[in-house]
Amino acid sequence: MKNNFGEGGQMKMKIAGILIAGGRSRRMGADKALLKYGGIPAIARVAAALGEVADPVTVACGEKEREDFRFLQLPQAADRFPGCGPLAGIHAGMSAAPSDWYFAAPCDLPFVSAAFMRYILDAWERSGRRVAAVPVSRSGKVQPLLGLYHKDALPKLEIALSEGKLKVMDWLAGLDVLYVPEEGFAGHLEGAPSPLLNVNTPEEYRAAAEWRV
Repeated sequence: MKNNFGEGGQMKMKIAGILIAGGRSRRMGADKALLKYGGIPAIARVAAALGEVADPVTVACGEKEREDFRFLQLPQAADRFPGCGPLAGIHAGMSAAPSDWYFAAPCDLPFVSAAFMRYILDAWERSGRRVAAVPVSRSGKVQPLLGLYHKDALPKLEIALSEGKLKVMDWLAGLDVLYVPEEGFAGHLEGAPSPLLNVNTPEEYRAAAEWRV
């Protein structure tokens, strides 16, 4: 597993991975993490990409999902704040694998790649190394569940969870964050789905599943 920033021999440093799983997938009617693209479950695709930039990779999930995700053969971390959404997943991953840096990724971005993750890391390195770096889609939507976080973000995360403040963007607002535009990613194939595409409905899944990337 690779922990380098970029492909040009830049400084290497330890990054732990957090694979954020769980969630109710209400609109889909099935667990989005297990939907297959090119014969591979979405969560396995994300795990493989994350494993290229982070080690170890920990699956943050509730007790209900643990057996379903055991096929990944990755360590799992149960939420200490059950029912508190993705913030609890990030917290569980940070708590389970002590590190200076963490790269988080949600399990339902089937087209995210290691190259796109490295693009975020490269932008972070050039920016002066802030506490966090997350991507912004071409439509201007921030994807806070995919990105780099320093351990210094953990205290504010614990406060937010303890106070029941569960909006990820509210937590992000209290951090020094680099927002990385998707447009700058040179590795995107013309016509291919965005690496930030989140599939939420059966109709969206049928369309996305036609791609073999």
